[in-house]
Amino acid sequence: MDVSIIILNYNTFDLTCQCIESVIKLTQNCNYEIILVDNASVECSPDLFQQKYPSVKLIKSPINTGFTGGNNLGMEKATGEYILLLNSDVVLTENSTQICLENLKSDKTIGVITCKLKYPDGGIQRQCQRFPSISRTWIELLRIHKIMPAKMQAKVMLNGFFDHLTNIDSDSVWGTFFMFPVKLLEQFQERKLPVAFFMYAEDLLWCYKIKKLGYRIYYLADTSVIHYSKGSSAVPDSNLRQNNEYDFVSKNYGNTYARLFALSRGLLFCTHLGNKISKDIAAGYFALFRRGRISSK
Repeated sequence: MDVSIIILNYNTFDLTCQCIESVIKLTQNCNYEIILVDNASVECSPDLFQQKYPSVKLIKSPINTGFTGGNNLGMEKATGEYILLLNSDVVLTENSTQICLENLKSDKTIGVITCKLKYPDGGIQRQCQRFPSISRTWIELLRIHKIMPAKMQAKVMLNGFFDHLTNIDSDSVWGTFFMFPVKLLEQFQERKLPVAFFMYAEDLLWCYKIKKLGYRIYYLADTSVIHYSKGSSAVPDSNLRQNNEYDFVSKNYGNTYARLFALSRGLLFCTHLGNKISKDIAAGYFALFRRGRISSK
């Protein structure tokens, strides 16, 4: 088996069916299996998937184990040499699985490969990110990036400063379309991806750990999929992402660095206080600076 495609379902029957059908229709020239993990959905019986797609391996979790936990359940049953974690709100529009697989096979320095993610209207989602950094935050805060040549600015800053039209090495990418060799799991405890977060920032942690092993995180702009962003999950605590980011920084860089990072990010978002979302984000970072946690709303 070349690749095990793991799809996590939680109350998104129609979206998940759309994802599965696109995989079956467009994935060619490689041996693959689809492993569907139902994370204790209550929308309908997960057996409906088995009835509709008999070839799919169905795993029914009795509890919602979150994004990492659900994918780890799927990987326990995977037989492929490579793993593709695929969000249920993704639709393939071409043979992206094979294209990414060939790139991953041809370059053993790549630990993770992803592809271009597009909104349904064709807009590109900015998923390539640098690891949390005080220095890069101040580069942006002081507008130092404005004097950088365009190519340097894009490479140094990534995220919204990079147009995502060309291939590039990144620090981290989203877990939306996340392909890696299964041998990587041998270097993790119990052959599982780290389960520090229920959801949000788990892909940041995965990429950090994989880069620490000496591998590259590679963004391939040569192929793309449609991603119905946020379609595969309910809206969580609005502060969960910031709390998890802070926990990641604190654990991997130290608590003092985490507090200074939160202060720096808060100051950066203060430059956009005309936007209510930015105001809330700034307040969240200042709360993290003061007490290391944002209270749930």
